[in-house]
Amino acid sequence: MISLFHQPWIVVPSCWIDCETTGTRPGTDRPVQIAIVRFEDCKEVGAFWSLVNPGMPIPAEATAIHGITDEQVAGAPSVADVFALPKVRELLKGAQPAAYNAPFDRHFVPPFGEDWTWPWLDALSIVRVVDRFVKGKGRHRLELTAQRHGIPLGKAHDALDDARAAGSIFYKLAPLHFRKDDPLGHVLRWQRQQEAEEWFRFMDWRAKQPPIENKEQSL
Repeated sequence: MISLFHQPWIVVPSCWIDCETTGTRPGTDRPVQIAIVRFEDCKEVGAFWSLVNPGMPIPAEATAIHGITDEQVAGAPSVADVFALPKVRELLKGAQPAAYNAPFDRHFVPPFGEDWTWPWLDALSIVRVVDRFVKGKGRHRLELTAQRHGIPLGKAHDALDDARAAGSIFYKLAPLHFRKDDPLGHVLRWQRQQEAEEWFRFMDWRAKQPPIENKEQSL
């Protein structure tokens, strides 16, 4: 991965990863579907997707979002088996990992590549800057962002469609903020700074919220 650090971001191959899961708690919830879409020169050149057996029941509220049931994943491989497939390893080879809201998805996949500490690209970081004046609840959700910028999204909460849209959003918006000759390392550093500032804003907001009443104590 270190060989990519000084290369212009626009020429570095990237693999956009998306997971549909049993819930939102990394370490407790698990993936039920995964997709990987490889981009080179800002265009899709390959893709892979699979249902995944999470080894646990899929809650009804999760099925209501992505439509995947226990019956559908009963004979599917584990996520570790998916990432061990030769065709998946070849798809990921020499590519920068990426996702939409990357801190979420990277917690649901096993370590891969030569350096698991390497940051992922995150299309959401650039969306928050480019669309900073857009108003409305959920304005940065993938489906609303895709619609706003004219990016096709076949079906929201389908891992393949979401991964494909995430990469397309990034390559449409990134040239608005980065120069084409900016090295990948510059982009990743900027992104980490944005993530830190976003975390600070969120924690500042939480600290200003009224305390949640403890119902047990109030009985």
